[in-house]
Amino acid sequence: MKERILQWIRQERYQPTDASGIAVAMGAVSAKEVQEVYKTLGQLEEEGLIGRNRKDKFNTVERLGYVRGLLDLKRGGFGFLIVEGTEKTPDIFIPRDRIGDAMDGDTCLVKITKRTDYGKVEGEIVVVLRRHLEFVVGEYFQGAIFPKNEIRDVLFKVSPKNRKGLADHVMVKAKIVRYSPTRILDCVVTEVLGDAMAPGIEILEAIAQYGLETEFPEEVLQAVAQIPDHVLFDEYRGREDLRPALIFTIDGEDTKDIDDAIQLEILPNGNRLLGVHIADVSHYVREGTPLDQDALRRGTSVYLADRVIPMLPKALSNGICSLNPQVDRLTISCEMEIDAQGQVVNHRIFPSVIRSRYQMTYTNVNRILAGEPEIQQKYPDLVAPAMEMQKLAKTLYDLRTEKGSINFDTVEPKLILDPEGNVLDIQIKPRGIAEGIIEEFMLMANQTVAAHFMRADLPFLYRIHETPDVDKLAALFKMAKEVGCQVRIPKTIRPQDLQKLLADVEGSTFEKVINMMMLRSMAKARYSPDNLGHYGLAFVDYTHFTSPIRRYPDTTVHRLIRTYLFEKRTDARTLEHFRTVLPDIALQTSQCERTAMLCEREVMDMKKAQFMTTKVGSEFDGVVSTLTKFGMFVELPNTVEGLVHISSFPEAMEFLEDKMIYLGISSRKEYTIGMVVKVRLIAADPLRGRIDFVLA
Repeated sequence: MKERILQWIRQERYQPTDASGIAVAMGAVSAKEVQEVYKTLGQLEEEGLIGRNRKDKFNTVERLGYVRGLLDLKRGGFGFLIVEGTEKTPDIFIPRDRIGDAMDGDTCLVKITKRTDYGKVEGEIVVVLRRHLEFVVGEYFQGAIFPKNEIRDVLFKVSPKNRKGLADHVMVKAKIVRYSPTRILDCVVTEVLGDAMAPGIEILEAIAQYGLETEFPEEVLQAVAQIPDHVLFDEYRGREDLRPALIFTIDGEDTKDIDDAIQLEILPNGNRLLGVHIADVSHYVREGTPLDQDALRRGTSVYLADRVIPMLPKALSNGICSLNPQVDRLTISCEMEIDAQGQVVNHRIFPSVIRSRYQMTYTNVNRILAGEPEIQQKYPDLVAPAMEMQKLAKTLYDLRTEKGSINFDTVEPKLILDPEGNVLDIQIKPRGIAEGIIEEFMLMANQTVAAHFMRADLPFLYRIHETPDVDKLAALFKMAKEVGCQVRIPKTIRPQDLQKLLADVEGSTFEKVINMMMLRSMAKARYSPDNLGHYGLAFVDYTHFTSPIRRYPDTTVHRLIRTYLFEKRTDARTLEHFRTVLPDIALQTSQCERTAMLCEREVMDMKKAQFMTTKVGSEFDGVVSTLTKFGMFVELPNTVEGLVHISSFPEAMEFLEDKMIYLGISSRKEYTIGMVVKVRLIAADPLRGRIDFVLA
């Protein structure tokens, strides 16, 4: 209904019409249908897509002279509206007395009040459509809430009538119930997290801050309770029986939600048949059900230091959906025939049932590939397939690299925790051949599925990574030349050129700075119904198909596969439905992914700071990882990163941002990214995840 109304109002010949007239235009006859039109008009108004004129007739906000965007509020109290959806519209200046109760990051509707001859646009905020800050998490003390990351010039107040039972120095989550131009915001406490000094409170604080839910609604749990813990007889119907095949899983030691299983066979023509079998989550999570709606709202599982906040209840994520060994499981399979050059010459996507033979770990597969007799004797039937998988993965990697796929050198930390969640050690996650095998096989399956539906020209959900900004890439190559790299600046920068640049600086003192600057120049990967390609991987077609237990986009892709291929539904109504819902799913899941990443990173920083609290005063060798105007970040070999504030340097420093160099004013000593320095730890704050060093 939203799409129909918007399409009708956006017509060039449209004349402003009241609600009853729009109901007639939509063909609404019964009271229920008319009510639906009125309700939808209200929703479109709330979203800032339409508005009313003085005669109470509807039109688009653009025709009414309004602009929608995000408020960038400055310290002086004025702000700029960043207009959504276009780079051509200039930012709109909002004077201090036209801000009202809007806050930084709010989505606002603005009316243009002034345009100058030299292009400046000024406006006033008409209404706040969506609040960036709806909740606050912090320490309660004497009627106010103090978040750990203070928000300037804002006081979060709890009125006397809402303070009953609240003790000072507890961590709370509160809903903001009234916004004010004075920046004194009224709040109502919705949850007491615990004493501010209690062990583990910092993780509870982060979970609350990012709005993550650790519990599932009762209606979701009731729905899950109706799902059997084993495959029923009727569920085998219409599926290929792959239970006799040598299929197994490879994951980390702690993995309990197993999404994917693999198999490899050599065909008579010498080609390899790679089977990637993925848990059929969409069989159990049906569109529109409470279980599905809750999964969409969560978007992804969140992996924190000592816990997982799953997208699906454990009865599904660790139970009937997980491809546990020696039990029947429903799957969607992607079989690919791959030639000696690594090209997929044929493929099939079909519903199946498998029985995983083994739950293998990366460690054990790496030991098999290393030729350890003890582990090879324990899994004799896996030795030959593992060796063939290694060869195929190498072929796929080489082909991907040849096409320009960019492989950043990233290091992942692993926390060693005691039963209470305290960090005993921080180690580097090993990355062996087995990890590379799974990565290449999943990339190939994702690419194959995306290409299939791109060719079919059906509404679909893609994982895209847009082409970086040309100016940013040119600046990257210019900087590489400035710091001494022998590089040629190409006229048109392709992924292959970036890959070559990384190869040229590998092992040099410039490797870290070039890696960092290249990452900064890249757009963030996201989900979209429009296939814009994946620049970083150098793939024309790419999606996420292989992790439906922990990512909602993958569940959506499975649902599309089921609808189009298995149920053969490609009628106009079905296609229009997916065209309507996929943009919202893409936006929601991209936002959830970003939120999960930020929370995971914050908790990791907290745990690292907790680990370092016992080491204050110790000295370490580290590498300069980032230079900023306010200081220099130094990373230790275990990935712990801390700030050397610019005020702590023994002399005044000049920051040459274009060359990413700190230069001593007196000594002319240079500090650059990648440089090894000795630092002393002077402070570690677990609650804020901050670590402070000084040069030793």
